[in-house]
Amino acid sequence: MTAQGLKFPLAISQRGVAAASPRTRQIREQLEQLLFTLPGERVTRPEFGCGVQRLVFAGAGEETAAAAEYIISTAIRNYLDDVMQLDAVRVSVHESTLYIDILYTLRDTGAELSASFDQPLQGVP
Repeated sequence: MTAQGLKFPLAISQRGVAAASPRTRQIREQLEQLLFTLPGERVTRPEFGCGVQRLVFAGAGEETAAAAEYIISTAIRNYLDDVMQLDAVRVSVHESTLYIDILYTLRDTGAELSASFDQPLQGVP
């Protein structure tokens, strides 16, 4: 049987119970939560999150990409180190969009996986 965990965002299955995701999907969903949760957004874990959407005001440039790589790497090592080994984080900016590529290895199976996300960077007019 494949290991499973709670689906993100939380959903109710057709059976009326909390929906589940396969383990590899659940870890990707945890990455998504970490990337797009603002620190302070969770009452019980106020320091949780990267808040990459805060970089919306930083503009599209190499400095923004470097800052995002640092913020993301640090957060993953702080919050997901027990389930994955971070292999690489690459952030690039193209036409006002932040592209995030994360390479990681699952600690329990040794599977090497990747996840990609993007976030529009729309500065203040």
